[in-house]
Amino acid sequence: MNSEFVQAENSVFFKQLDICCKKVALQIGEKSISEWKNSDYIKLSGLLHRKTKVHLSENTLKRIFGKLKKPTRYYPQKATRDALAQFIGFRDWYEFELLHPVTERENSTVHAAPSIPVKPKPNYTLYFIFAFFIIAVSTGVYYFFKNDEVRNVKLVCLNPEGKSPHSAIFKLGVKGKLSDELSNFVIDFGDGRLKQSNFSDSTANHYYETPGRYFPLLYYKNTIIDTAYVYLQSKGWDIIATMQNDSTRVYPILKRLSTMHDYHVTSRDALDAGVDTSKTFFVSFANVKPTQISADNFEFNAGITTSAERPGVRCSQVDLVFYGERDKHFLSIIKPECTVWGSYKFSEVKKTGQKDDLREFGHDLTNGGQVKLRVEKQQVILFINGREIFKTKYRTPIGKLMGFKVVFAGIGSFKNFSLADLTTGEKF
Repeated sequence: MNSEFVQAENSVFFKQLDICCKKVALQIGEKSISEWKNSDYIKLSGLLHRKTKVHLSENTLKRIFGKLKKPTRYYPQKATRDALAQFIGFRDWYEFELLHPVTERENSTVHAAPSIPVKPKPNYTLYFIFAFFIIAVSTGVYYFFKNDEVRNVKLVCLNPEGKSPHSAIFKLGVKGKLSDELSNFVIDFGDGRLKQSNFSDSTANHYYETPGRYFPLLYYKNTIIDTAYVYLQSKGWDIIATMQNDSTRVYPILKRLSTMHDYHVTSRDALDAGVDTSKTFFVSFANVKPTQISADNFEFNAGITTSAERPGVRCSQVDLVFYGERDKHFLSIIKPECTVWGSYKFSEVKKTGQKDDLREFGHDLTNGGQVKLRVEKQQVILFINGREIFKTKYRTPIGKLMGFKVVFAGIGSFKNFSLADLTTGEKF
């Protein structure tokens, strides 16, 4: 029987699970788990799916957190534990276990012992200092040899460019001899999915479904050592719908945009493409092509109208994505009450509403609004309806603009779109 699907009896497992649950609770608020209500579990369910793409119902979360009292406590399967660990910043449950060791002795019941002479207590401070020194030295030696061991290894995509959909093939480029097991090298494909693959064989393959410029990462023992790119151009404007809880397929909307000044689809268009419009869905407009426009020196303008409230859509979110040669810019504009779902990324500078105060991005555009983004000499300024609402600066240039995408929760539209280089005047 697969032990992942049976009740765990070892108290160590539950001790680590409790530690993880407390950290999850701290991530989303100040209340202790004992004070949580049903709404808190619903909120956590949404946050988890938003960050990890794993859906756990509020009842499942109540079982994990011990809210639903049962004769035998529920211990979740590994995929669920991985999602909880990833939510609080770890790569998976294994990494969380390594960094939060618990022994049976820590959890065992203390029984009365026969009276014996009491020995002086050892000086644990000296033990701690000595142990810390040994660990620090060992870690330094480990990283020195590890880096030396893998500096000759690169991530290579054999077919990085094409149209969507696209099956990309990756291999390890090794100069000289590979001095470790292939299985210690893991690739994150960079398209927002949790799927990863190790190089237990000579290649790793991945199916990319939508246009964009992706930056897969190569990990060696949980440390990033290299990156590559996959670049999928669109056929003009590609319109694609996705469902929130369906990571297995996309829904191309086969509609020609009737005017270059008004970009929109209707609920009927989405329904005809196979989308269940009674549930949460997203519609993206992607135009991905190489340009000579600097992604570090441009201005974007558009009149944007987000979705009216409808089944599955309450926050009326719009995401703007600007693909560069080496990285991307990304931002979400969302209703003020929903900024916990928001995020932004400008080159290496990034924040999320789950951890940071993103009230600047809280705006209701259901009745329309003018959005302007100005990126000049790596300084970012966002305007909404002519008012400056956000400013930041990043260090690492991302190169030429390689495409643009706008994503709506539900049915949204944009018009009078313009995107131009501030120096040359070249238009997208």
